[in-house]
Amino acid sequence: MDDFEFNNLEFEKALELDNRNFIRTYWSILKREHSIIFTFFNHNDYNLYYTKFARFIFLIATDLAMNVFFFSDETMNKLYLSYGEYDFVQQIPQIIYSKIITNVMEVFLCFLSLTDKHYYQIKILSKSQKIKIFEIIKCVRVKIIIFFIFTFLIFLFYIYLVTAFCAIYEKTQIVYLKDSLSSFVLGLITPFIIYFFPCLFRLIALRSKCAKWKCMYSLSELIPIF
Repeated sequence: MDDFEFNNLEFEKALELDNRNFIRTYWSILKREHSIIFTFFNHNDYNLYYTKFARFIFLIATDLAMNVFFFSDETMNKLYLSYGEYDFVQQIPQIIYSKIITNVMEVFLCFLSLTDKHYYQIKILSKSQKIKIFEIIKCVRVKIIIFFIFTFLIFLFYIYLVTAFCAIYEKTQIVYLKDSLSSFVLGLITPFIIYFFPCLFRLIALRSKCAKWKCMYSLSELIPIF
């Protein structure tokens, strides 16, 4: 069994089979959920590399676009009053809002682009279930096609939106780029915090070896969503 299979075991099976330590479990989650680690350092994970790379580029573009949406009149006014000086504290709400929207978009993209779950579905089927296997492969193919059509169309919209914004508000370009960079960096840092706790809950439940801790194990399965 590999890390993905260990991470998706039922509680009773995990008690019996999962003897990994905290570091290995934590790393196994980060390899799938941290955008840079997942895209560039996680190989042979049964996900198509070109979809992983396309998703990574699209998420950067989404960060750029969302920061345009949250540039309000109040933000412009404060920039005017401060003579264009960048105030990171003032921009924190905007950075957080844009990151939340990007994360919601990422969940949808995971649904369309990740193929590893389908590999494991096929793995447990017997050779006699060819019809079921071909149905899964067809589903993967359709989802990948939808993924590329959807991201291509939205990407065109992002290009128009960002280009128009930067052309109209020339003096805010530096602030806008700093906000976008801050959103991107925030997205790189938060997975280390978010996925620490599910991993901790999981190990507490497994080390207790008691059925009453099953609820904590179930809680650890809520994050990540995919």
